[in-house]
Amino acid sequence: MRRRALVLTVVLLAGCVGRFYLGAPRQVPKPQPLSAFPSALQNWGGHDAKLPDEIVQQTGADDFLNRYYEVNNQVASLYVAYYRSQRQGAAIHSPMNCLPGAGWQPLKTDRVALGSDANGRPRVVNKVIVGKGLDQQLVLYWYQTATRVTASEYWSKAYLVGDAFRSGRTDIALVRIIVPLEPRDRAAESHAFDISVPFAQMVLPIVQKQLFGSL
Repeated sequence: MRRRALVLTVVLLAGCVGRFYLGAPRQVPKPQPLSAFPSALQNWGGHDAKLPDEIVQQTGADDFLNRYYEVNNQVASLYVAYYRSQRQGAAIHSPMNCLPGAGWQPLKTDRVALGSDANGRPRVVNKVIVGKGLDQQLVLYWYQTATRVTASEYWSKAYLVGDAFRSGRTDIALVRIIVPLEPRDRAAESHAFDISVPFAQMVLPIVQKQLFGSL
């Protein structure tokens, strides 16, 4: 609780200091549309799933992707929401807020690393097991910008202010991957993890290149 309060304090102070810079947005190069995201990832084949209009409006995203990928009876859903600027009042909706609203309750939370970036910083993402009735799913999600991958919603906002000072960019993406757990499999969580992590490691650099123009 103390750590969270400290982070919130840092975010608030950083927001006050950077208010002038955030009020004068720099035009961000328009990225490729997420509809052009590869529909085939190695052996995985994907198909888009339509979201209700009210959900799309609530997210406030400038672009989004909602797609299911399948291979050998394995399924992974990929959702990417891209915001070109955080200066216009648009707010990222954390999966920890949205999933409970759909009836999925968090059962376990953890963090895992998807390797390191070009500067040697670990790419740490959130791992959450959620359940609804007898069904369970493994969720990986993170916040991604032109310069970093962040697990924490609060630190992503704090870093955003620093990025605005240095580059004038405040564009950011929320990336979420969901893999269902097989209810009859005693090692379902481990198997879902073994599916989701390599899948996320494929997705992350493509998001980076397509939305932010770098690897």
